[in-house]
Amino acid sequence: MLALINPAALTALRIAATFFFVVNLVGGAYIFRSRHRFFDRDPNVDNDIPAVRHVRVEVVLIPWLVLTTLILILLISFWLV
Repeated sequence: MLALINPAALTALRIAATFFFVVNLVGGAYIFRSRHRFFDRDPNVDNDIPAVRHVRVEVVLIPWLVLTTLILILLISFWLV
């Protein structure tokens, strides 16, 4: 499928993929720096036990890791074509 991409468009695709990868990493860094605000104990929530907080981290971390991996694979494939 990558062989069918117009070679003139590859430069723009490489730049766009790199931009989205950097934005994704910056978003991940922001979430990591603000993790205590997002994932620590909330006094306003009843039954806020450690297992619930762990699930909250997983709900954010797993899709972020999948998205980052897919963008990285796409970016590598653009640079190898």
